[in-house]
Amino acid sequence: MTQTQPSATPELRDLLAFALELADEADRIAMSFYRGDLGTTTKADGSLVTLADKAVEARLRELLAGRYPQHAILGEEEGYTAGESIDDGRWILDPIDGTHGFARGLPVWACLVAYERGGEVQVGVASAPALGTRWWAARGLGAYRGATGGGHAGERIHVSSIATVAESHVLNGSMKYALQRWPNAQAVNDAAWRERGYGDFWSHCLVAEGAAEAMYEYGPQAWDLAALQVIVEEAGGRLTDDQGERAIDRGHAVTSNGLVHDELLAVLTAAPSR
Repeated sequence: MTQTQPSATPELRDLLAFALELADEADRIAMSFYRGDLGTTTKADGSLVTLADKAVEARLRELLAGRYPQHAILGEEEGYTAGESIDDGRWILDPIDGTHGFARGLPVWACLVAYERGGEVQVGVASAPALGTRWWAARGLGAYRGATGGGHAGERIHVSSIATVAESHVLNGSMKYALQRWPNAQAVNDAAWRERGYGDFWSHCLVAEGAAEAMYEYGPQAWDLAALQVIVEEAGGRLTDDQGERAIDRGHAVTSNGLVHDELLAVLTAAPSR
């Protein structure tokens, strides 16, 4: 059933509407590069960057400077830029989450746009134009899924009601990296009803919409998680570090429907049996 956003403060509605406009522009630019000449290079940390990553972030920064010059900006490609006020929050941008897949022509990538104030992410949009799907949320308004370019029209999403890891569809970002932090990660997969490694933004969104119960990954940064945190939480789930603390800057993340969270963390962080 298609729903529209419920009432909210004018400021929050404006921030969300603008975040969706930014996502529209990011989609347009990214799709103009997709499966074309990407000019892919390797950054100092070994990750890839394409001309699309740079073009999207540059354009979003331009639009933000014109609309909200008082706001700070944190972006994956250009770092942190202070705003005109230290009290008006910051936008957190990942121009293309899933760049490695984008560079290989896979459709699982998205532009992530978030607005944070007072240490709390207020608005988040994850827009995946090659999948034709977008997820968004704002504090107190719920989480939604709709078609890219569809504005505010979408259906409200909720996490699942499954309450045990044994019944859960558990996702991971990369077992290669997960095992570097959690030597017992394979035990989570062994205990789960089903496990898959879809990775990146999509796995967190699948938890938010109830298609999976949990996702864990090692390596994400604040720009990878900010938009997803509010989407997951507004859908009724949890996104924390491996100690159960709400955080987007720990270099790892565990997302769940909330019901399996504590059990999942206990298994994930346990010492492997010998």
